[in-house]
Amino acid sequence: MKLKLISSQFVFDNIKDRPFSHCASIFETKKGEILLSWYSGSYETSPDQAILISKFDGDRWSEPKIVVNTPNKADGNPIIFEWKDKLYLFYVTIEGGGLSPEIGIDFVSFLQKGEIKGAWDTCSIKYRFSEDDGESFSDEIVFRKEWGWMIRNKPIILSNGELLFPFYDEREWKAFFGITKNNFDSFDYFGNLRTPKGCIHPVVVEKEDGVVICFLRTRDGYIYKSISKDYGRTWIEPQKTYIKNPNSGIDVIKLSNGYYLLAYNDSSYIRSPLSLAISKDLENWEKILDLEKDPYEFSYPNLLEDKLGNIHIVYTWKRMNIKHCILTF
Repeated sequence: MKLKLISSQFVFDNIKDRPFSHCASIFETKKGEILLSWYSGSYETSPDQAILISKFDGDRWSEPKIVVNTPNKADGNPIIFEWKDKLYLFYVTIEGGGLSPEIGIDFVSFLQKGEIKGAWDTCSIKYRFSEDDGESFSDEIVFRKEWGWMIRNKPIILSNGELLFPFYDEREWKAFFGITKNNFDSFDYFGNLRTPKGCIHPVVVEKEDGVVICFLRTRDGYIYKSISKDYGRTWIEPQKTYIKNPNSGIDVIKLSNGYYLLAYNDSSYIRSPLSLAISKDLENWEKILDLEKDPYEFSYPNLLEDKLGNIHIVYTWKRMNIKHCILTF
């Protein structure tokens, strides 16, 4: 099975005074509008780091609009999704001051040398909602004040109607899950997923009714996987897969043709190449495409299959822009 590249473009030309961009999230609303959110700033965790949003008209992306900009604090890791007829924008705010410009500008190099404290491990989770497909958003609502709780990948609606939200703890590098059937004030929390060197960025797919598979970014050089057979209540100990991971973001989605698509960096050391692999059973994966091969950073992919069956992938391009590709089988 092969994917054909239909189009490839950058989301924007330039964002004034914010040369750094990262961590995109793409979503198609029930009305068929495709939205994108990410964060931009002077450098990673800089005090001017803000959340932006753009809409795709089928050809080009709209001018980026700042929708969250906490004074003197960095906002990051936006997620867009719909739940109970509202569009939600979840994100985090660094409460602990962020990193120095030296570390922020070269964050990945410092990350490989060991743990970095005083930034993402001091986040609180917040959200806003929209009732007009992202044209405007509500005032800020604090979801969780406890520092260290983090988000990256979108929640999923399970076959029993519950919302399963993947979380992780930046302080301990572990993953866990929130489940609700009503609203964001009534989450129950489950799971305590850990790998030998630590894991974050859980991404979840429901393979069949009640059977949920979680894939994890790790410091161990490979993607790890865990399974729940009771709608996310209990989880097996994460197991190492043969899929490489250079301590970088991943995404997995279930396609309308019954296959699963994985976006990842096919390396245990650097965030290149940026690759796509396909699977029928979430066990055996076939790499079908390298989107980027040059020795730079191409990272944090986010996937979407639109209502027409086209595959969209957005990702960080050299930490300077967000790139958007459309593919089809």
